[in-house]
Amino acid sequence: MNEPIADKIAIARRRLTSAIEAHRPTHVFGLFSGGHDSFSACFVASGVHHFNGVAHINTGWGVEATREYVRETCAIRGWGLREYKASENVRARDGAPDPQDYAALVRVHGFPGPHGHGMMYQRLKERQLRRLERDYGAKSKDGQRIMYVSGCRSEESDRRMGNTDEVQIDGRRIWCAPIHDWSKLDTTNCLEHASQPRNPVVDLIHKSGECLCGAFAKKGELEELNIWDITRPAYLRIKALEAEVVPIFGRGWGERPRRDNQTREMFTGPLCWGCDKLQTPEVIR
Repeated sequence: MNEPIADKIAIARRRLTSAIEAHRPTHVFGLFSGGHDSFSACFVASGVHHFNGVAHINTGWGVEATREYVRETCAIRGWGLREYKASENVRARDGAPDPQDYAALVRVHGFPGPHGHGMMYQRLKERQLRRLERDYGAKSKDGQRIMYVSGCRSEESDRRMGNTDEVQIDGRRIWCAPIHDWSKLDTTNCLEHASQPRNPVVDLIHKSGECLCGAFAKKGELEELNIWDITRPAYLRIKALEAEVVPIFGRGWGERPRRDNQTREMFTGPLCWGCDKLQTPEVIR
């Protein structure tokens, strides 16, 4: 018999509390992409004494309605939101502006296939995590650590968090996935338990749409964005960029460069844990 969602939430909070006690981070942030899995993880984290708020990485290339959902949810629930925008990136050594822009990168390198995902991840997401860590004192030469609470679920990803405790240590970072064994139904039940409105973007395109780099896009995914009013602005932005870039590189959003069909060994990154369910070449647009 399945456990009631209240019991699962309590178990997940005990897991997170144990991880905090074991690794003693200076700060604990829930990672909120705008998806329902990440909401569940943040809801779990919000019930733990050491919770410091929510982090949202804004790549600048996604569905704006999802950003609004994140902001509204955090405001209503009193979750302190730290939104880190790639467009506001600064250099670590001197704080000088160093904005990261998806469209600018695509104009230089073409649209990314799976092998180009690593560059996009590093520029648009990884650098923002480092900004957060600098802001909160987790520097490489001191003993401070920041814990990120992730909505990673084993059912949804080929990637695993590292060990049976679902905790992964990465230098001054601690990744914790307290809902790793939940099902999609569990996250739905969590939303209902928390009286949380659903993100309409997720219900329409089956993901948060917070990135849309296209490196692991499925066939028809771009056209699906054009079906719905709430996602059409993202579709039009992509199509406008395609008009510039396809004549130069010969491929559009979601199309693999030829070399990307040679191997399945490629970088995804812990903030893109759902992206590693790769598609076979025949279903890539």
